[in-house]
Amino acid sequence: MIKIVLVPEIELSDQQKLGVEELERQCFSDVDPKEGEECFCAESFARILAYNNNELVGCLTLHKRDRKFDGRELVLGGAVGACVAEYVRGRGIATKMMKKGLEVLREQKCDVACLNADPVKRKTAYMLYQRLGFKLMKRKISFEDIHGNIRYDTGTMFIPLRSKEIFNHIMNSNKTFHYGKGYW
Repeated sequence: MIKIVLVPEIELSDQQKLGVEELERQCFSDVDPKEGEECFCAESFARILAYNNNELVGCLTLHKRDRKFDGRELVLGGAVGACVAEYVRGRGIATKMMKKGLEVLREQKCDVACLNADPVKRKTAYMLYQRLGFKLMKRKISFEDIHGNIRYDTGTMFIPLRSKEIFNHIMNSNKTFHYGKGYW
């Protein structure tokens, strides 16, 4: 029986933190640790955790920040780093975590949510996000790394949560969407 729980970041136990670190190591072993440290530096506010009996088998990180894009104020949510232990994949755990994460971001009054998914490297995750309603942005986004350098990337997907209008504005603009400090 899979149990999905929301845990505020400040309430994560040491055991949960270690479990999340181990899952992320398994799922994202292809990410250069230095790049991860420099780019993925934004503070999260909560985690969605998945348990199989009492064993941690999945995690998802939630972020929220106020942004201004092309003259409009918006609240940006992030549901990132979906990770499921290999031996329990294919049971809908990532889908359940993502649905719960998007529900929480709506409750947090996020207008839109975004994440990054490489359609080639992480094809299964990319397809999951598409099924949930995320749409791939056809242009680069930018963000500030830990050193204050502006970096660019592709593969960002957005989903409307509380504002289809803001979502459409972001997706149809020709301006670069800037995340702010940290690529989540």
